[in-house]
Amino acid sequence: MFIGRSVKILEDNKRKEVYSDNEENRRVIISIFYPVDGEWKPEEQAYYKDLYSPCEEEFINRFKDYLNISEEYLNNIKINTYDDVPLIKEDKKYPLIIFSPGLGMGRDTSMFNIEMLVKSGYIVITVGHLYDTEFTILPHGEIIEQEKNIPKYTYEEKKQLINMRKEDVLFVLDELDSLDIQGEVLENLIDLNRIGAIGHSIGGATQFEVCNADNRIKALVMLDGSMQYLDLSEEIKSGKKLNTPLLNFRKGYIKYEERMKRSIELYKNELNEELFKKRIVGEHEVTIQQERGQAQLRKYVGNNKSFIKLKNSEHMTFTDWYIIKNQLEEENMIPVIKAHKIINEVVIEFFNQYLCGKDGEYDGLIKSNKYEEICEI
Repeated sequence: MFIGRSVKILEDNKRKEVYSDNEENRRVIISIFYPVDGEWKPEEQAYYKDLYSPCEEEFINRFKDYLNISEEYLNNIKINTYDDVPLIKEDKKYPLIIFSPGLGMGRDTSMFNIEMLVKSGYIVITVGHLYDTEFTILPHGEIIEQEKNIPKYTYEEKKQLINMRKEDVLFVLDELDSLDIQGEVLENLIDLNRIGAIGHSIGGATQFEVCNADNRIKALVMLDGSMQYLDLSEEIKSGKKLNTPLLNFRKGYIKYEERMKRSIELYKNELNEELFKKRIVGEHEVTIQQERGQAQLRKYVGNNKSFIKLKNSEHMTFTDWYIIKNQLEEENMIPVIKAHKIINEVVIEFFNQYLCGKDGEYDGLIKSNKYEEICEI
């Protein structure tokens, strides 16, 4: 099955861009992924670099140096997505999934999951958060670099960043009635009562805040979400609950003892003494904050919640990162292709049950013990 992508830039005239000196309005770049007309056939293979059109060389040049990966490999990562191709001719409405990436990650760097969602009957919108993505290529070729201080932001500044991202997603929701694919208004293609959200890392925290603020999101998946930025103490104290079905899908190493042990093993021979101490102290603080956030989340979300982890996985396993790096297998880690297969099935079955009313699909998968790599937490 071939998949279409339409890239659009939305301008929010109610917000100014805080990361620019040009007095410009906040812009949000999105990709809309959709099923393609069955009669359409591509003239050539699509590649990952095409997602960076019209500046494909930026993808090649930046990643080959940063990751020490060959140009030949980066030029030949295949995908099944094509820009601005004919929309499927079918009289039906589709459920919609809105995706928010991790800090620094491009909006379309979880293609393994996006393509499978579309193949499973969903339309997907990925939201690019300008100036916190490492670099963003706009359709006319302009390149927006990451704001230089964002990676070093304090806890409070990261919370402000999440709030800005939340406003980006809410703005996209407000714009659904004016977006189009190949001349067809998106509002006529989607079921507004079946909108789900996915977020990875800080994108998970973003989508949680969206759900907490707006009831248009009917189901939420957090992929190793940044729990350290959740503070639900006041909501819990007041007796408030979030009744949106939620899947909290974590990486393999989340408990304090195992994370600290793993971090020490990873960094003791790679960093000098000062950097090693700084990294370990940082890991200590983040882990404690994440454990607090996860405990609060468990209390705050209603009955339809699932907390699971993927054994022997890393934070970036939930993205295309290891595919781009050509690091598909690593000692003591689940092979990436297998991990992606599991993630896809878990996510799709969750949305099938809680967004599309296919009772028991997700519960049946988890209870079946089909994958020994999954366990509840």
